[in-house]
Amino acid sequence: MRVLFTTWSSGGHLAPMVPLARAFLAAGHQVRVAVPSGCAAAVAHAGLVPVPVGPLPKASGAAGAVPRRIGNWPADWPVRPAGLGAEERGMLRALGEKQVRIAEAMAQGLVAFARCWQPGLVVHDASAYAGTVAAAVLGVPAVGQMWGSAAVLRLDRQDLHGPPLPGYARLMRRYGVDPAYEPGLWLDPCPPGLALPSSARRMAVRFVPDGQDEPHGPHEPDGQDGATEQGKAAYRVCVAWDDPGGPPKPVRATLRHAETRGAEVVLWPGPGGAAGPPYRLPAGCRAVLHQGGGTAVVAAAAAGVPQLIVAPRPEQQLNGARLALVGAGRLAPVDASPARLFAELSALLEQPSYAAAARELRAEVLSMPGPDEAVTRLVSPAQASHAP
Repeated sequence: MRVLFTTWSSGGHLAPMVPLARAFLAAGHQVRVAVPSGCAAAVAHAGLVPVPVGPLPKASGAAGAVPRRIGNWPADWPVRPAGLGAEERGMLRALGEKQVRIAEAMAQGLVAFARCWQPGLVVHDASAYAGTVAAAVLGVPAVGQMWGSAAVLRLDRQDLHGPPLPGYARLMRRYGVDPAYEPGLWLDPCPPGLALPSSARRMAVRFVPDGQDEPHGPHEPDGQDGATEQGKAAYRVCVAWDDPGGPPKPVRATLRHAETRGAEVVLWPGPGGAAGPPYRLPAGCRAVLHQGGGTAVVAAAAAGVPQLIVAPRPEQQLNGARLALVGAGRLAPVDASPARLFAELSALLEQPSYAAAARELRAEVLSMPGPDEAVTRLVSPAQASHAP
């Protein structure tokens, strides 16, 4: 079978698709990954065949035209959107409109390639709406790939559950597709303990960080009982930050202070895109500090490591709130002071309950079906069904 994968961004959007794409290849299927031209190198680096489908529109980066100030959102806002205020609803619409602009830029090239290559299945990033269009045009099953967020976030809808955004409806109708068309199945790497209820049809699929076949065991401190020869407590703290400029000043100050207290701060090659296998946690980490992207959350959960989330975006806040709810992490506002951030980090390192909860979360990840099993189920017509 020919399987067409597509996403609009590398990093946390591409990474969850790579293990499944490789599993399809190992099972003898043909795979192509359609991406904007700027993402083609990342696809090739993952050992997959990229298909460039045009550049992204201007101002479609991590921020774009989306407001940066978000405040604190309710921990279950995706299932209770009516409780959001006008500012929050406006931000969701801005995020959805950004994804629609990206889909408009990709759709023509993606549909043209799909018509030529004739895949039997389209697997698209949850926010790559052009994949939904291509599958509908060809009349083949569409499968959405989540990246670890706690709920299926269809931002193409007004107020999450309302009618389609006008731009999304126009895009679908341009290709003769009913705007109500949805993927028939969602592949979800989110551990059950972090998930929110959803009416969407989901299949759990364990995320496997690049460079390993299975998640590592819980990370332990270097040295006996985490002590150095000088008798100071030695902890390894892994940090990742997805913005090109790196962490903001309060986060950098917190990490410098942690180093003066005996911690070793190391860069995690997760969302930051540093050298090394993406999303594979360095050995010996006792805590992870990052922005709360879904793939990073799941990768750290697979390693059994407590997480400090400093979240600048609503979906990242959601992930941090869910981690805090199960006791495997803490959530801090992006404008928190260095003193507040250091107190949050110290709690993760010093209170055993966080490590215990992180180990329980890792056990949930290990219990999820792997990519090979997902391939077996997806090639079955009963599983890879058309959307209603």
